[in-house]
Amino acid sequence: MGILLKLMPASAARTATGLAVLGAVALLPALALNSAPPANRPIKAPTGGYVSSDSCRSCHPGNYASWHGSFHRTMTQVADAWNIPAALDGFERSFDGWDYRVERRDGKYFSRRRPSAGAARDWLEPQQIVLLTGSHHLQIFWLETGAGRTLVQFPFAHLVADKLWAPVVQTFVLPPDANNFYAAGEWNGACMDCHVTQGRSRFVEGDRFDSRVGEFGISCEACHSEGAEHIARNRNPLRRYALHLGDRKDATIANPERLKTAEANLACGQCHSVWAFNNMADKIAWNQEGGKFRPGQSDLQQRFVVRPDTPDHAEQKKMIHDANPHFMGDRFWGDGMIRVTGRELNGVLASPCAQGGEFSCLSCHEMHPKNLDAAGRKAWASDQLKPGMAGDAACLQCHAKMQADLTAHSHHAAGSEGSRCLNCHMPHTTYGLLRGIRSHQVSSPTVAESQQHGRPNACNLCHLDKPLAWTAEKLAAWYRQPPPALSADDREIAAGVRWLLSGDAGQRALVAWGMGWAPAQQAAGRDWLYPFLAATLADPYAAVRFDAWKSLRTLPGFGNFEFDYTADEAGQKTSAAAALRKWQDTVRRVDALYPPGVILDARGNFRQDVFQRLLKQRDHSRIFLAE
Repeated sequence: MGILLKLMPASAARTATGLAVLGAVALLPALALNSAPPANRPIKAPTGGYVSSDSCRSCHPGNYASWHGSFHRTMTQVADAWNIPAALDGFERSFDGWDYRVERRDGKYFSRRRPSAGAARDWLEPQQIVLLTGSHHLQIFWLETGAGRTLVQFPFAHLVADKLWAPVVQTFVLPPDANNFYAAGEWNGACMDCHVTQGRSRFVEGDRFDSRVGEFGISCEACHSEGAEHIARNRNPLRRYALHLGDRKDATIANPERLKTAEANLACGQCHSVWAFNNMADKIAWNQEGGKFRPGQSDLQQRFVVRPDTPDHAEQKKMIHDANPHFMGDRFWGDGMIRVTGRELNGVLASPCAQGGEFSCLSCHEMHPKNLDAAGRKAWASDQLKPGMAGDAACLQCHAKMQADLTAHSHHAAGSEGSRCLNCHMPHTTYGLLRGIRSHQVSSPTVAESQQHGRPNACNLCHLDKPLAWTAEKLAAWYRQPPPALSADDREIAAGVRWLLSGDAGQRALVAWGMGWAPAQQAAGRDWLYPFLAATLADPYAAVRFDAWKSLRTLPGFGNFEFDYTADEAGQKTSAAAALRKWQDTVRRVDALYPPGVILDARGNFRQDVFQRLLKQRDHSRIFLAE
């Protein structure tokens, strides 16, 4: 997501010159000409040569169908009775000093609020829920404000898989006191930059926007560019046949699969990267007229991909730092590796694989799968991987020589999780959507990355019970990595324990999630995880508590353990104590043996001297992971 600079005065915003008129009315989707567009939300209004996905369907039914089944399409939707969870009808919750109630009227949903425990007369005027963002992990809802098409966030989000409702600020890694983090106009000024196709926020004045989009969600033209000329010229059947029978590409449209590697990457990276505007003039033009970048181009035009470890755009990076000294730390590890989800191009560009010029997003992902049954399409929709690319084939398609004797390289048994390329070279060091996510920067594990930057290394993300010294010894013996200087804790205490107790909130969230990851449980054992996950139910950060709870439920005896991760501090401590008692009294195996580095005694109790010392060493930095 781009940088939202809030210092722009209203007088600096230029008014738009109007929508370009297409030459052929037939290219436009059907319009309800007899009704005025809604005035309380952004509206669909194609501009320039954009004609919307409806115009692609008749000639490309297969590709249209696969796109229609993707979560790109539903990234932003106009709120309607069919796409709002039924549980929102009659919803009542309190948060941050306010009571909220949702009512359904004639198929539309309205939110009302009043000061907590106020009287019936204190309910404010209803605000219609007009848009929703997200579809398969996290759904966030947007309300009308009465200020034109300006939106404000409904403060509760829906966790789809868990069928839970939680305050939005408790679905991200944000400090516990970040109760009013999203202000009116945030969707217009920031979220729509990437969650729609050709959005124009169209700032007017004050907190008023007149926002318009080419299409809600990520549509065909987001990846293939404007379609008007393509449709007009391909009405000629002779041209179509010549293109089908020859090798010449169609210059009227972009096909990412046929683009050069760098250009194909930008088709995805226009959204999936940390980017910033080149200057204020480009930002104003973007907001009023939309982006100038079109898939197939070799740079982002008004923007650039922010990479903290490269010398480019030094002046702009200094301005970013001056405006927000925490900008880089909220998105990157100390060495420049991305640490938040949705920014995969940053990882790809920093990968040694990318230096050869052939490695791109489309080396592993595809947007239009063919010949998949319903189950295959459902699996594809989750991350849009090509068949087989969730395994070693993703790497072996280029590193074919490794396949003959993979275990000689991995030093793990054939077919084991430790011998999987992705677990070592794309570990779960990125975080988002309340879970660990694989890094898209292909790298090799080192102990130094954990010592110097706090990033959990791939070895200890599986072997959570081993200290860094164990990892250094293995890497030295197997790959001749010089062992770094090691402290007493590096030698004696499990890395997973130290990250969970002493790390910052981002580290703690990754490890709490990782303790529920089956390969880690297989490598490190499960008996010792219970007390750590139970204690973490009282972590100050809601996201860390959520991940600890989800991981705890993967352990025998805790599959149905109930916990409200949004509870207050007293509730958190009560649940943590209950989980510890349950483990000690009914689940703990009396014959269990605990690894020496996990600071538990023979009865599974914390060695309090070490436990308390590690807690006192905790990194209490305020963490805002900017997903």
